[in-house]
Amino acid sequence: MISSRLNKNIPLIYQVVLVVIYLVGMIGFSNPEWKEELQPASGIILYISTFIIALASKNKLKFIIFMAIAFIIGFGTEAIGVNTGYLFGDYQYGSNLGPKFLNVSVVIGLLWGVLALGAASIVDRIVLFNKAKVFFSALLMLIVDVIMEPVAIANDFWTWSGTEVPMYNYICWFLIALVLQMFLRKLRLNEKNKVYDTLLILMVVFFGFLNLYSK
Repeated sequence: MISSRLNKNIPLIYQVVLVVIYLVGMIGFSNPEWKEELQPASGIILYISTFIIALASKNKLKFIIFMAIAFIIGFGTEAIGVNTGYLFGDYQYGSNLGPKFLNVSVVIGLLWGVLALGAASIVDRIVLFNKAKVFFSALLMLIVDVIMEPVAIANDFWTWSGTEVPMYNYICWFLIALVLQMFLRKLRLNEKNKVYDTLLILMVVFFGFLNLYSK
């Protein structure tokens, strides 16, 4: 009986841990003195977030399969973008997201997967989107990127050669998100998961808050 109750509460524990992590992040990044200390840990936070949703996944094998697909596609397209400019535009990664390979922060490959799973889980809960789940899930991923860009630039996650983020970046983002959502749906690797939902919502709140705070 006790074991059964504990199992039911585990997702809630994961959600609470994520809320605490991102709340600390919002407070820390909005404090100039703490911000410099926290910036280099940004990549670590995403690694931890990925680990938490891995634990929370209902089917670990499906999670691993999709994250592998997302990493290959996401990291691969980023490597093409950074090193050639053919995708996204002329940009480069900074030092605050951790180790790099082929000039791309390794954690970015995980970010694509995390966003895709979270977006699909949330869209699955909205009846209005039933006939175009792939489209709306990709659109939600794009919205997150739009919110994320100013904060990422300000904190040396990545930088653009121009003063503004090119529209071409958003076009590429949406198309790649669309491909990931197609894989997710066709292979039936998506799942409704409250912890996935929580993480995506926290990311939106985190980046949205920092956008408003910086103005």
